Amino acid sequence: VLVQADTRARMTTAAMTMRPFAERLALFWANHFTVSMAKASARGLVGAFEREAIRPHIAGRFEDLLRAAVTHPGMLRYLDNALSAGPHSRIVARLARQQRDDGVVPRITGLNENLAREIMELFGMGRDQGYSETDIRQGARALTGYTYDAWTGQFRFISARHDTEPKKIFGKE
Repeated sequence: VLVQADTRARMTTAAMTMRPFAERLALFWANHFTVSMAKASARGLVGAFEREAIRPHIAGRFEDLLRAAVTHPGMLRYLDNALSAGPHSRIVARLARQQRDDGVVPRITGLNENLAREIMELFGMGRDQGYSETDIRQGARALTGYTYDAWTGQFRFISARHDTEPKKIFGKE
């Protein structure tokens, strides 16, 4: 029902807008920073992503648009960063101790590179622009802890998931 309402609202806005260029920009940026309905876990967040992250920034600075897109719960869920934890984070260390102590293997995704890869490859620089797999991995480590509060739907940074070791991206720490 939510997905149908969001789709209907988007189509109505596109058909009835008095600002067609702004509407085209909104659709362009929503396509560029895709959160797809094809992924079931992100499906209910697609409309909110466009309303909250894309539309308020279509005429502003790219940096603000990128930040809004990357920190939106829809993007964090779609690209699986919401559960990403750095190899040098407090939570990974605690879970490793727990596993040694009781033999139970806890569920944690570990480091997820999807968001960092999309930022470099699709959202920002483009393919074959001089970044390396190491840059992507270091970027993913920098983004650990970026998640959202499931109750409020707001961006949240969880320091226990953040990789605390120094990171070097594009040769800079």
